[in-house]
Amino acid sequence: MTIPNLSDVEEAAAPLMDRPLDRASLGAVMLSHLAVDMQTSSLTVLLPPLLTTFSLTYASAAGIISANNLIIAIAQPLFGLAGDFRRARWLVPAGLLLCGLAMATVLHLPAYGWVVAAVILSGLGSAAFHPEALSAVRAVSGDRPATGSSFFFFAGNLGFALGPLAAALLLEQWGRAGVAWMLLPVLLGGVGLWARRGALRGAGRLTVPRPANRRALLRRPSRRTVLVVLYLLAFIAVRLTVTGGLQTFIPLYFSRPGGLGKPEIARLLTTLSIAGTVGTLFSGPLAERLGRRLVIAASMAAAFGALAVFLRSSDLVQLAALAVAGAALSVPWTLSVIMVQDALPDHVGLASGLTLGTAYGAMGVGVAALGQLADRAGLEPTLGLVTVLPIAVLVMGVFVPERPRRR
Repeated sequence: MTIPNLSDVEEAAAPLMDRPLDRASLGAVMLSHLAVDMQTSSLTVLLPPLLTTFSLTYASAAGIISANNLIIAIAQPLFGLAGDFRRARWLVPAGLLLCGLAMATVLHLPAYGWVVAAVILSGLGSAAFHPEALSAVRAVSGDRPATGSSFFFFAGNLGFALGPLAAALLLEQWGRAGVAWMLLPVLLGGVGLWARRGALRGAGRLTVPRPANRRALLRRPSRRTVLVVLYLLAFIAVRLTVTGGLQTFIPLYFSRPGGLGKPEIARLLTTLSIAGTVGTLFSGPLAERLGRRLVIAASMAAAFGALAVFLRSSDLVQLAALAVAGAALSVPWTLSVIMVQDALPDHVGLASGLTLGTAYGAMGVGVAALGQLADRAGLEPTLGLVTVLPIAVLVMGVFVPERPRRR
């Protein structure tokens, strides 16, 4: 198999909007992204009350999460493709409200089927929000799309981290009624979008010229473009398999007899999550100054080294090594989204939906494959494989499309 000529993507994405980043509009979309991902991540905390109310099996409880993730993975590319044919900025506030309002009903429904329907509706809201919001971020970021996307994903990662914590605190303090306060960030996000509605509506749909007519959107992409996109999606899938593998197998590995207690394991997972949020924040600015390939190579080399130390250390050294690994592993995410958008400049919505849908799907498939390996070979070899996979990401990163550095 020959590696597709990714350098052609650089020429296709060359036109940049010669204007500064619109910080106020970016901030409004960031706040709404934080709110959406808080709703999605809070669902795990809502499972125990649902388990008790409906006497659910563990499989039925897991099915609630699966329904939410599956609808997001399938619907995001479809919403993105639809947005390429007709600009739909209204999906940003509509998706935000649907995601939040549907999730707010979950603990107050009379039957399991209604709960599944509510989380599917919430997932549809999330799926509608993300591609159009990411397209809006690219439009308001001017000649700094990687920086704008980094801040956008930072807000989402922060929302994922805060959602379970906020929901747990509200449940403990005020019971099921307290979860209604999860709508507060949704309302604040909606106010921010309303305040910037003119700027967001007026921002160009793309940072490159839109096609002259819809026939351009209906043209089949070239074989080379298809290969480039598939290569980049494979790049995303391998990287997310590492992250998903760590999140899944760290608790299993360290909870064995003679391992760590629940507080220590929770501290490891929290460190991994927070460090990933920080890495996402800095990835875009670094890539715009140093180049994508160098930043990806350096981050994956750091992740590989840090994970090697992580498995062979304890206490603060182990925690610090995992923090470095978490930050380094998150660096390629923002860059991956930008690269797929560059490869499909006339289909930014589809590109956004594909990358985000791949994120949900690839993590599930990759972790399932690692689970099969763990059943056959054991936890230690499986976690060992996860720690060397950053080398594969590094090698694949050598061939990703580059962009000119900022001066």
